[in-house]
Amino acid sequence: MKPSPETDPLADLPWPKAMPSPECSAAIRRECTANLAPRRGMTAMQRLLASLALSAGTLGVLLFATRDGVRHEGTFHAALIGAAGWGIVQAAVLWMGLAKPPGCRRPASVRLVTAVLLPVVFLAYLAFLALEWAPVGELAEPARLTRTLDCGLVGLLASALTSGGVLLLWRGTDPLTPGLTGALAGLVGGIGGGVAIGAACPTQEGFHACAAHGFGVILFVVFGWAVGKRLLAP
Repeated sequence: MKPSPETDPLADLPWPKAMPSPECSAAIRRECTANLAPRRGMTAMQRLLASLALSAGTLGVLLFATRDGVRHEGTFHAALIGAAGWGIVQAAVLWMGLAKPPGCRRPASVRLVTAVLLPVVFLAYLAFLALEWAPVGELAEPARLTRTLDCGLVGLLASALTSGGVLLLWRGTDPLTPGLTGALAGLVGGIGGGVAIGAACPTQEGFHACAAHGFGVILFVVFGWAVGKRLLAP
């Protein structure tokens, strides 16, 4: 049974104030501070440029992997021009939603509207570029479904690599709204993957483009929101 403070004869004794000797303190300090050097993390501009380079690299890899495939020159050139335009959009999203210091960014409502509206704009862009729309009754044909599924999986993989890389580049940078910032990072990655698979894929059918090339943008906005709450918070 533990004695109470009233009956414990040791309760009133002073605590020992033993301190390490100066020699011991110097040895501890020397051991703990050995090989330390000042180090600064990446600046916001470096992270922004690295994020854009990652998206451009995904596009380059898919174009190289499909270099022997069938391509329609006119639509391929249009896809490359579109990729450049969406690169500017990605840079604007990164600057507005991630590069500025927390507390100095655009209001949360503006960033939320951006995260919701841009995927819709991207789907509208894909629909506008479509050269044909297959009859609804033909969408369930095995060959068409297989092609859409294969293309969609490659697009999702490209979006996952880009979104994951962007989230890692900006990890621990937002103590205020990490979920919303993560959604914008996922948006950047989803657009990067969608643009890459759109340029690499020769299919110009509207339903295929929206399902296989555009769905990842919506998915990775949600993914970025969920992951950003943990990864982007300090």
